[in-house]
Amino acid sequence: MNNRKKLLTCLSFFILLILLVPEVRLHGEEGNLPENTSLQDLIREADRVARKARTDVQTEEKLREAIELYWKVLELDPKNRHALNRLSLGYFTLAEAYLDEPEEKKSYYTKGYEYGLSSLKSNEEFAELYEDLGFGALKNLPDNVEDVEAVFWTGANLGRLGETKGILDSLGDLPALIALNRRAVSLDEAYLGGGAHRALGSIAGELLSRWPVTIMQVNKYDLSWDKAKKHFERAIKIAPNCLENYFSYAKYYAFKRGKKEMARELLDNVLANNLGDEYPLINKIAKDKARELSQERF
Repeated sequence: MNNRKKLLTCLSFFILLILLVPEVRLHGEEGNLPENTSLQDLIREADRVARKARTDVQTEEKLREAIELYWKVLELDPKNRHALNRLSLGYFTLAEAYLDEPEEKKSYYTKGYEYGLSSLKSNEEFAELYEDLGFGALKNLPDNVEDVEAVFWTGANLGRLGETKGILDSLGDLPALIALNRRAVSLDEAYLGGGAHRALGSIAGELLSRWPVTIMQVNKYDLSWDKAKKHFERAIKIAPNCLENYFSYAKYYAFKRGKKEMARELLDNVLANNLGDEYPLINKIAKDKARELSQERF
C-alpha cells in the first residue's frame, strides 16, 4: 500500500511537471517556444520581446524576433488586431531605425501600411466601405473606428511612403493622411508622445513650404504656419521628454520658415538630452536624425 501511495505521488508530481513545462519554456530561452503555446501566452511573449526591443535591448535583432512572434500569433488568429497593430508599428520602426537603402525602407513601410490597413478592416463597417471605395475609404473613416493604434500606424507608414514618392506624386494620399491623423488626435492626442499632432504639423510644414504649388491643398485642409506651430507646441506640452517632437519642429517648421537659430536650439536640445525611460527608442532615432540634420545644415 505504501508503494502504491508512492507511485501515485510520483505520477501526480510528473503530471504537474508536464503541465508546468510550457510556462517554464516560454520564459526560458527566447525563441524556444513549445508547439502547444496558447494564443494568449504567445501574445504575452511577443509583447515582452517587443518591450525589450524598445527599452532594454534596443537592437534590430530583438525587434525582428518580436515581429516573428507576432507572425505566429496571426497563424493562430489571422485577424488578431493587437498583432496586426504591432506588426504595423514594428515594420515602421525597422525602416526608421535600422535600414538605409531607400527601396528596402519603402518595402517595409509598405508592409507596415498593409498590416495597419488589415487592422482597420477588423471594423466591419470600414471593411465594407473599403470594399466599395478602396483607398478612398481612408478619408471617410466611419465614426466607430476607434482603435488609435490602427489609425495612427496606418497613417505613419502612409506618410513615410509619401515621402519616398515626393510631394507632387503623393498629393493623392493627402486626404487619407490628414483624415487618419485628425482621427488619431480626436481619439487620443497623447498617443506616442503627441504623435498625431507631430504628424499634422509636419504635413502642414511640408505643404506650406511648397506654396503656391500646393495652394489648393493648403486652402482645402485649412492649413497655416500658425496651426502647424500650435501642433508642434501641443506635442511638446503633452510629451516634453519625447525628443522627436523637437526634431520635427526644427525640420518641418523652423527650417521651412528660415528660422535657423530656432532650428539650432531645437536640434541642440535633442542632442543634449538623455534618452530617458519613456521613449528610449524613439529618442534614439530622433538623436540620430538630429545629428545628421545638424551636420548637413550647420
